[in-house]
Amino acid sequence: MQTKSLGFIALISIFVAACETTSTRPYEASVENVLAMQAARGDMEQKLSIGSAVAAPDVDTELSCRALGALEVAPGQTPVDYIKTALQTEMFQAGLYDQTNGSVIDLTVTALDFSSFGTGNWTAAITLASPNLPDGYTVDVEYSFKTSWTAVKACQNVIDAFQPAVSTLIKKAVDDPRFKQL
Repeated sequence: MQTKSLGFIALISIFVAACETTSTRPYEASVENVLAMQAARGDMEQKLSIGSAVAAPDVDTELSCRALGALEVAPGQTPVDYIKTALQTEMFQAGLYDQTNGSVIDLTVTALDFSSFGTGNWTAAITLASPNLPDGYTVDVEYSFKTSWTAVKACQNVIDAFQPAVSTLIKKAVDDPRFKQL
């Protein structure tokens, strides 16, 4: 009887652990990215806005980690929403954002994946396009971070690394000479 009780408790523990959601905090602008945007803007008067923000058809945005379940990159936001908000936040802080009169940039997330084993990493890519640059351009990043043996800590490390991975991705997009063409 005691063996059945222990087995039942173990089964319930696995079920409860599989339903955890790991989430991070909202995006905070990077001073380095804001300064890079201001430098890219130079003397141009034209500001920017973000039009569509979508994931490419082959990109899975329903992320889950090990047996813990869903990863929530920020409360109530999909990874695409998070990246869009991050880009808007940095453009706003740099004085580049104008929702009503800005040149419209479309954002497509073309890759999004992570590993929580060994040396953890986020792999992400975005394509930015505008009427001035209809074919757009793509930048990608592989952001490494430390992980853990335990699922709870490893998955929290995954989600904690999402913000700096997105910040690094935006930095690469802004540092690209084609950003000025948008």
